[in-house]
Amino acid sequence: MTPRPLAGASTAVAYQDVTLGRLRGLFDQIDVDLEDVLLREESVARSLRETSSEMDAVRARLAALGIQVQGERRADLPTGPDPTEPSAPRYPVPETIRETDVEQLSRRAEAHLERLGIDLTRDPLQQVLPDSRIASSLETFSREHGDVSWRSSDWGVVLAAGAIATLLDIVLVRIPRDTRFLGRSRSGSPLTGWLQDKQRAASIHARFLRRFEATAKVPYDAATNAATGGLVDGMRPATHRLQSFGHDPLLGFLCGVADIMHGSGTYVDKAGTVVQVATGSDPVDLISALLMQIRHLLSDVYTPAGLPAPLFSLLQLGTVASPFALGPSGVKVPWTDVARFMYTHGYDLRHCFSMGVVPGTVELIIHAYWLLDGFARGIDPAQRKRETLKLRSMLLMGHSLATSGTLLKTGVLFGMNPLALNYSQILAMGPTTLAWLRESSARDRRIARGLEETWAQLASGL
Repeated sequence: MTPRPLAGASTAVAYQDVTLGRLRGLFDQIDVDLEDVLLREESVARSLRETSSEMDAVRARLAALGIQVQGERRADLPTGPDPTEPSAPRYPVPETIRETDVEQLSRRAEAHLERLGIDLTRDPLQQVLPDSRIASSLETFSREHGDVSWRSSDWGVVLAAGAIATLLDIVLVRIPRDTRFLGRSRSGSPLTGWLQDKQRAASIHARFLRRFEATAKVPYDAATNAATGGLVDGMRPATHRLQSFGHDPLLGFLCGVADIMHGSGTYVDKAGTVVQVATGSDPVDLISALLMQIRHLLSDVYTPAGLPAPLFSLLQLGTVASPFALGPSGVKVPWTDVARFMYTHGYDLRHCFSMGVVPGTVELIIHAYWLLDGFARGIDPAQRKRETLKLRSMLLMGHSLATSGTLLKTGVLFGMNPLALNYSQILAMGPTTLAWLRESSARDRRIARGLEETWAQLASGL
């Protein structure tokens, strides 16, 4: 028999319910029999009273006639059964188990249910409980732990969110800029094109960000291999920000700040090897390094090359073959080359913002539905909080559909063009999955704690 979660508890509860049902039937039978006995005794008592009255009248007549009544003669009573001889019980009393060990209780209960013909390969509770009892139990469980079952409208909203997000990915996000890939021309994203417009970018940089350049000189900003003493192969101005961990919007606050504090630079060469280069820069304290890091990232964000997407620099460490071929030969190239190709074709932080429309759409649609559905059905906020796992499940399904959509877009619609990958949507799968796992684990712990408390109460009453 395949083990199932809570199988022992379910078996024990099913046995207890069967036993309680049989005990209730036994008490009902005893109650009926006792009522019949009482009626018989009342009839006998009434007959005895009438007989006693008649006997008193006869004695009075005999006494009036002068007839003396001798001592009463007792009739011979039939001999009853010998109390020493064993006799079969009048009522079949069901066996009861008085065990505090749940595992031993479940084993004995399982054997007893097998004798009763209960199919233990299925949930025994659903076989012994009436439908009304099951519905009442499910309602109580939902009230205590939240209803996480999906309705048809939930499925419709999640499917719609995934479909709309995929449509926006194909129509609005597309690829960063107009590019000819493997002999086919593809038009770029209108949103990214607006963000990367050279005239607009130059205007924003000159008006707001250029002021940081003079106070944001960092030791990890070498632009060529020669500037690193020939230690970083493949370093050139178009890729130096991708090859420098300090320019990563997230990783830079670790590696970049550390480089500023120690006067060094951490890079990745074209072979995917991490190289640390010492410079003549003076070390600075942590606070100064953090401020310098922020100023430097701001000064670079609206330059023509821009900044790489968060954690995108780590793709250069993947020296294994990718599923992409960048030339007509069809040879699959390593992820290091794919990352450099994507960055030099506009796949930067600004395009990452454009790609964020896709996961943002999924979040917006599902969260809006969640709030409106709660208001429409008048669900108490505390009860709605118990149903957070359902929200996490809907978000996970919505993001999974959107991720599948971007993979189909990349492989089918754009002919395995890596520029069509929606990096923001892929990144969104990480925290969404972790949030679902955390909420699922928390809910399981709450349910297990409730079961333990119930078993403790049952054990204390044995």
